Amino acid sequence: MKNKIIYLFCVLFMQNIIAQKPQTLTPSEIYFQMEKLNVLASALYIAAHPDDENTRLITYLTHHDKAYTNYLSLTRGNGGQNLISNELGTDLGVIRTNELWNARNIDGGKQFFSTADDFGFSKHPKEAFEKWNKELLLKQVVYMIRKEQPDVIVNRFDHRTEGTTHGHHTASAQLSKLAFNLANDKNYKDLSQENSQTWQPKRLFFNVSWFFFGSKQAFEKADKSKYVPLNIGIFYNQLGKNNQEIASLSRSQHQSQGFGDMSSRGEEIEYVELVDGNGLQSSNLFEGIDTSWNRIKDGNKIQPLITQLLNEYDFKDPSKSINLLTKIYTEIDKLPETIWKTRKQNEVKELIKNCAGLFLDITTNEPYSTPNENVDIKVEVANRSNQNIVLKDVTINNNKTVVDKKLANQEVFYEYYQTQFTNQDYTNFKFINTFEDFKNQFNSTQKNEIGLEVNGVYLSYSLPIQYHYKDVVKGEIYKPFHVVPAVSVQFKQPVYISNSNKNQNVSVVLSNYSDEEIKDSLVLKRKSDKSEKLTFNKTIAFNLNKNEKNKEIVITDDVIEDTYTLDLFENKKAINATETKWVDYNHIPVNYYLKPVETKVVSFNKSVLKKSKIGYIVGAGDEIPQVLKEVGYNVDLIHLESVKAEELSKYETIIVGIRAFNTENSLKTKNKLLFDYTKNGGTVIVQYQTNGNLQTNEIAPYKLKIGRTRITDENAVVRFINPNETVLNKPFKITQENFKNWIQEQGLYYADEFDEAFQPVFTSHDFDEKDTNGALLIAKYGKGHYIYTGLSFFRQLPIGNTGALELFINLIELKNE
Repeated sequence: MKNKIIYLFCVLFMQNIIAQKPQTLTPSEIYFQMEKLNVLASALYIAAHPDDENTRLITYLTHHDKAYTNYLSLTRGNGGQNLISNELGTDLGVIRTNELWNARNIDGGKQFFSTADDFGFSKHPKEAFEKWNKELLLKQVVYMIRKEQPDVIVNRFDHRTEGTTHGHHTASAQLSKLAFNLANDKNYKDLSQENSQTWQPKRLFFNVSWFFFGSKQAFEKADKSKYVPLNIGIFYNQLGKNNQEIASLSRSQHQSQGFGDMSSRGEEIEYVELVDGNGLQSSNLFEGIDTSWNRIKDGNKIQPLITQLLNEYDFKDPSKSINLLTKIYTEIDKLPETIWKTRKQNEVKELIKNCAGLFLDITTNEPYSTPNENVDIKVEVANRSNQNIVLKDVTINNNKTVVDKKLANQEVFYEYYQTQFTNQDYTNFKFINTFEDFKNQFNSTQKNEIGLEVNGVYLSYSLPIQYHYKDVVKGEIYKPFHVVPAVSVQFKQPVYISNSNKNQNVSVVLSNYSDEEIKDSLVLKRKSDKSEKLTFNKTIAFNLNKNEKNKEIVITDDVIEDTYTLDLFENKKAINATETKWVDYNHIPVNYYLKPVETKVVSFNKSVLKKSKIGYIVGAGDEIPQVLKEVGYNVDLIHLESVKAEELSKYETIIVGIRAFNTENSLKTKNKLLFDYTKNGGTVIVQYQTNGNLQTNEIAPYKLKIGRTRITDENAVVRFINPNETVLNKPFKITQENFKNWIQEQGLYYADEFDEAFQPVFTSHDFDEKDTNGALLIAKYGKGHYIYTGLSFFRQLPIGNTGALELFINLIELKNE
């Protein structure tokens, strides 16, 4: 087995690390960081999802107030939509998590999550708390307050607006409101199984914004006398950017949500409202709070040293500050143990590294390895100052090696260290599913360190081990390295649609990430077999060459309608097979997570299909085209930029993907081609579009206004307006059974206003609400049919919901003149 130079990267436990070449700050940036040393202020921002956070205010807190600022997002955003690909659910959660970490690396905050699952839109916090464990989440928020000790807390949302906005949003503010005082209640247990120190933040704010008032014009007219104005239009001279420019860069990291932002300059006001805690007489959120070194016992000895540091700083030679910095580090070390002692020592340590121009790097020349392989890791240390620096030791994978080498000015040290990673060292993306997972966010498990001695002071620097290589076009590249399981197993499709009463072939795809040949076996199991006497299993032997990827094995018999899983035999021991699911985009570090292996075989009568050729206009991305191919249709993806009217005539039905009228610029004019196609006898199905940022308001040949109406209860009862209508009877008979087992909302962005040419098919409503009839509308136009539907087919069809599939097929199969 060949040796490998590798990189260990753990997404969950390493806060805000992006794969990149080690950076050294400029003299001006160093001075900006030095100014933070004399400020002991902290803030906590709380909301429900990635992209909820106000990056302008977080930037203001970290840069203007120089406060240590955390953002707690209750969820990872896995219940939302995706503008950059068709990946939803878990994959989207991985993407949005990394986008948050990118954003915090720009605006200076730190990122945390709770165990709450983003299950989609809810209209009321009661809905959210029905699916979330409210008490568990409350204990997590209390734990975070006690752990991080914020002086002020800022809620993105208003705890008093039940039923007027997303229930997740209001729930996040309500949890924060409850936790504000509970954190200081010694009788309240936060499940930490440790003696958590109580903490009382001084103030709780609601971050007011114009969108809570419906429009900027309405907000301008609103009474703001009870709000605290914050002028965030600040230019940071040392950084060469103003607050809004930094914030817009941060906001623009949320690419999967289409939140690219324009920067602005000049005066700009943000508002907060005091919800609880001490009153304010100014616009200083930390008014009356001692944010100096006096808040720590004997801390008054530190402040004069930092003032001296700032006064004597040489912008031409920052290394002159190292002697005083090491003295400050030593003096801080004498202070009692507090959270501020730890934070400030870390800040001083980073300043010493930057002032010395130290280059510290741990790299690899391969993207991944598997457990128990020999691994070579390269360590490089460069002293680019005239300071006496000694490389004391190197720790790789918890194994410390003493080096004890003096590094002269401009001297570069590098060496290779061999290690092995075990099964416990998987560097996969880990989700926060338990309270223990939540707590572990606060603990660094970094096992790779470089120990230096500067002026007799020992400093240890934790570093990610990075995959380092040369790209002939882009040059020097750093990426994460991962330790992955040797074998990745997946079904080729998450759902197989079998013709009625016939066995279905299914395919298993195997990949070998190791440098050894693997001969083992899989066992196919039916998930519904729960009786020990009735256990279906089929053994499949396989052979994988070293590093062989995407080998397909077809299982040709015994597969009937059911849900299937796979066991993997390794060295005669059965384990649950997992897929190494990679999530790789240019704007985030490459990640993987271990995905359970499962597929669903559903029975479907394909003989009823009369049409064959389907055109699909892709919008924000979904998996419906693949499902329709599996059903038996020939599906083409239509490229609007180049398509011509005569080319559309070959399709018997054209489907417009979710949010295509929001994302496809060509629909500003090419919408007319869809109208003409319908007039000439075609069927057009337009799936849900949001009512904001439409490329054109003409999404149909008749008046059609999309609202924000949605049915969040996926089990809401439907009432058919005309049970004899064709779409409810051909080729499938549609009944209440077709609306069972739906997931995450029955539908969204229904039509609120529409021309009488549109005929609504059914009505439904959420609990304690009025009926709405804009979920599915069908209009005859010329010889064809034009359809708008807000039903969440994009979620139902990929999971093999045959009830939803039958209704969708009925829409496709509508017979035109």
